[in-house]
Amino acid sequence: MNDDFDIKIFSPVKKTQESEPVVIADEMKRQVLSGNLQKAKQLGKTIADSFPEAAQKEELLTTAQCCGVELDRAMKDQAIILSVFTAEYCLNHDMPDPILSTSALSMLYDTLTDDTPELYSKLLSSTAFSFYYMNLDGSSADPEQIGKTFAMLCGDRDSEALCCYGKTVFLNSLEQYRAAVTAVDFSD
Repeated sequence: MNDDFDIKIFSPVKKTQESEPVVIADEMKRQVLSGNLQKAKQLGKTIADSFPEAAQKEELLTTAQCCGVELDRAMKDQAIILSVFTAEYCLNHDMPDPILSTSALSMLYDTLTDDTPELYSKLLSSTAFSFYYMNLDGSSADPEQIGKTFAMLCGDRDSEALCCYGKTVFLNSLEQYRAAVTAVDFSD
């Protein structure tokens, strides 16, 4: 006769979410000790410092002229908002660790709040980020769609010139921010 009373059935134990904060805390400590957290914060500040400077650059005007756009204040503001979105997109996708990405973004927005509150205020009141995020396909952005969204936000969704300008601002900004991320020597 086969006695089954000594057979034990084990059910899988669900991981509790309590362990997640511990893992995050350990990773945070590792990033602090390696110096990566400070590097990420400096990267966020450096990028934030580039926005007011970018608004004054001839590059915006030159790019607009190459695309056939006569730049006005509202379009210039939209270009800066697109540049900030691009920085957020880049930091979220190109940083080696989500903790570093979050730290860089936090410093970026802290710097904008302190140094250029008018720009930060425009970002808060703008719906542009929502429209740009709707264009993400999985985790990647389509520059053509970003350009079309930029044109729509500027009030002329059918303008090929504005589409070109938005796409170019996105691609140029993305290249600049990716270079900045790559230039940081994050420890493994």
